[in-house]
Amino acid sequence: MLLTNGKCACSLEDCTTRLVVEVLLNRKLLSRIERAPTDMRVSCQALVLFFLAGSCLLGKAEVHTVVSRPIPGTLQNVSKNDTGVQKAVLTGTYSFNNKSNDAFLFKASSVDDAKRQVVKGIRYILEVEISRTVCRKRGNNDNLTNCTFQTDSLLRQTFLCHFEIWSVPWMKTMSTTYFKCHSFDKF
Repeated sequence: MLLTNGKCACSLEDCTTRLVVEVLLNRKLLSRIERAPTDMRVSCQALVLFFLAGSCLLGKAEVHTVVSRPIPGTLQNVSKNDTGVQKAVLTGTYSFNNKSNDAFLFKASSVDDAKRQVVKGIRYILEVEISRTVCRKRGNNDNLTNCTFQTDSLLRQTFLCHFEIWSVPWMKTMSTTYFKCHSFDKF
């Protein structure tokens, strides 16, 4: 314990390891310091801050933080059922359909991986399986919800696609910045 009978029970030399363990791992320490008499509270808080600052400057300690929200710029795993992911999958699939020379439309058959990155909007990085449907490409046949997958074994085809989609929600825009697909046969 750092506090014994309301006093700071350790010196800087003999409690550095215990101090780091208690500060970083035992959240109850902070409430014990808060309940200490005012003069002891200030001394203990100063000792904790002094130790952490000194250790960080010397490179001897790592300070870990727990963040409950995504840090801008870092990739975060995201649920495959997330509405943003579903819209991004649809956007990527439309891009594939617009670029392919196939007579039939493709739609997502499986979302294998989904990541999100906050960068002047939201960047989705997706691994998606898309499969050929029974719907033929026509001028206004963009609604994939009514298209079922090919049942004819000669026409059945699946691609594994890597999609990168950029969304700017406040401008209500979503666009495919990159995609690459290769033929994928399930065994």
